[in-house]
Amino acid sequence: MTAVVERPTALWPLGFRIRPSADGAGQVEVVDTVGQRRFRCVPEALAREILGSGTGGTRGDREKWSEIRTVSDDRGELVPGWRHWHRRGWYPSDQYYVASRQGWPYVDTDDADGSIRSAALERFLAIDGPPLAEHVPDGATVPLGRPQSPGASSLATMLVRRRSERSYKRRPAPRGALSGLLWYGLDGIRTMRKQTRMDDPLSYLESYGAAWDLYLCIYSVAEIEAGSYYYDIVGHQLINVRPGDHRETMIDALQGLRVPATAAWTLGLMADFPRYQWRYRHEYALRKLYVEAGFIAQELLMLGMSYGLETLVTPAQKDTPYLELHGLSGDRYAFYR
Repeated sequence: MTAVVERPTALWPLGFRIRPSADGAGQVEVVDTVGQRRFRCVPEALAREILGSGTGGTRGDREKWSEIRTVSDDRGELVPGWRHWHRRGWYPSDQYYVASRQGWPYVDTDDADGSIRSAALERFLAIDGPPLAEHVPDGATVPLGRPQSPGASSLATMLVRRRSERSYKRRPAPRGALSGLLWYGLDGIRTMRKQTRMDDPLSYLESYGAAWDLYLCIYSVAEIEAGSYYYDIVGHQLINVRPGDHRETMIDALQGLRVPATAAWTLGLMADFPRYQWRYRHEYALRKLYVEAGFIAQELLMLGMSYGLETLVTPAQKDTPYLELHGLSGDRYAFYR
């Protein structure tokens, strides 16, 4: 909860959040989201403090409570904004919003020569070894051919005209359009992976796109047989996983959404969590992954429009049938039953 808690003699400063500790150690965590401070204590010490006695607990606890009492009352300007968030039910995320406005300090903020990051990476490598390699399936490779150049429409025009479609023209899509979509739309990820080298551990920290494996279910593309495929992003080729028409399987995987019945293909972004967490060891990691997925999807949608394709993006997916279709397990990817 985040609240202004009234005590017998004073008010708690605005912006304090009280919650159970994440590790279940029987403590509570008190976070000053504005001052960017946090500490833990036993619930009894918190209760005594709320009731105004201010006694008991460890010496460290008492020192922390003393710090809270000295927080100035110049947070009044934040009250309208906090009330706005509470009225709209956004309060579970208010601490992250405040933190994003303030900025948490990082140990490598001043690390021009990379020595701090290099030392951390040496510890990671010594304890865990290198990050997991991509899971590349065995199968016949299918060249995608020369990428078709995108259309000339401006980004502003496409953003205004962008619409989600759920039914498509029943004719094969050009192979060049698929090749172009994958080549140009995923070029940032491709560039990052080419620059990642074992002899340069700092390159592991270039985390953009590191989590994603790309899988397609192709239904109707000229010169490419229907089936499920892995996209080799660096080699710009498909690897066949399971031949055949899998429209009904994909409809089930998309929670009954009938889009695959007329679509030319379905492209899935699959997050390899262990591979990503090796690089990004921070509580912000999952949120960053969500944001990154949206960013990549938006680029692909806009590029698809430039090829005259109608598109739809959806998070409505059951992981189990999707993983099984592409020969994957839930050990490294999300698994939903």
